[in-house]
Amino acid sequence: MRDDRIDGLLAALDAATPVDVTPHGHSLAALVVNAPGRLIDPSSGTPYVGVSPEAAGEFAVDGYGRTLGASGVRATFGTTASSLSLWLSFPGDERLADAAAHVRAHVPVRLSTKHWRRWSPARPGNGYRSVRIQSPTNPKTCGE
Repeated sequence: MRDDRIDGLLAALDAATPVDVTPHGHSLAALVVNAPGRLIDPSSGTPYVGVSPEAAGEFAVDGYGRTLGASGVRATFGTTASSLSLWLSFPGDERLADAAAHVRAHVPVRLSTKHWRRWSPARPGNGYRSVRIQSPTNPKTCGE
């Protein structure tokens, strides 16, 4: 979304009721913004090597357009409720604990201890599988 349109969209959302619709018949009760990105390795100042949608074959993680290897934010601003979702693709090797600790120290939110998954290639050319793992930010599992 272009920055010059945000104020107008927020004003329209503020004035909307749950029954208002766009010219295309869609509900104007919510505005959804997706902002994809990649985590930066603090030691190099560049995205983590091997952690990208391209490296994971653009594998779709879910029905919301998220791909393995990408990080981002999904914000939903509604007339009755709003939400902010943050998803992060960390390196899945020995860099994981340091990367998670760095993010934990620099973001103004608490990282979940329950939503950690390690993705591994399934059969060649058949996508990826995920398994739940212990949080690398959990004091009980990371030695704090």
